[in-house]
Amino acid sequence: MPPQLLLLLQSRGGRPDQVAGTRGPPDDTGNQSVGPPSVTSAQAGPPVESPGATVSVRVLANTSQHPENPAKLREMIRTRQQIQAEEAQALPSHARARYAHENQVRNAVFALLAAENMTGIGPFVAEVAREYNASVNSQWGDEVAMEQRSGIMLSLFGGDREAAQRIRVQAEENERRIEEIQGIVLTNSSTDPELRTILLEQIDQMKEEQLRLMERAMVEEQKRGIFSWIFG
Repeated sequence: MPPQLLLLLQSRGGRPDQVAGTRGPPDDTGNQSVGPPSVTSAQAGPPVESPGATVSVRVLANTSQHPENPAKLREMIRTRQQIQAEEAQALPSHARARYAHENQVRNAVFALLAAENMTGIGPFVAEVAREYNASVNSQWGDEVAMEQRSGIMLSLFGGDREAAQRIRVQAEENERRIEEIQGIVLTNSSTDPELRTILLEQIDQMKEEQLRLMERAMVEEQKRGIFSWIFG
């Protein structure tokens, strides 16, 4: 690191690898919790919890059983959506959008897993859905890290380009996963027509979230700081 940059950081009471700690995201009641400090782009820790990370006990209680048919599955999805909408009202306004995005994906994964026993393609689709779920949770962690990047880091170095790059790479992998699932759902002749409609609706939600995350990563990469030129 250039000596001038090191002196500037030291004069502000920080180190090049420091990021200011922030308060954590709200819990399910909307209260602000004390969370871990933001991670730097060089750190690879577990995803930071976000407002929708903990599915309500009420959601689990009402949708924990496997549906017997497409009509029951649609009913369960609607139940989840209604409970989640009620929960969102307890969150601060700035947290509701994230909560909504995340729950759309969680409901989609729930539908794909729940359909496992209703179609001959279930086991494979369920496995890919689990891979997608793990990946998107990692993307959300990187998104939260970008949002919690301290003001001094933004001013000096710009956006968290490494986190943005990880989101973009995983988005490409997730697009492949979505194409796999969609191809099977569309071509398998044993799939009930109503179930096919439900699953395709949920797949659209998964596509939309990857598009949103890709756009978010692009915005982050465009944020420039005083010393951004050092890293190209």
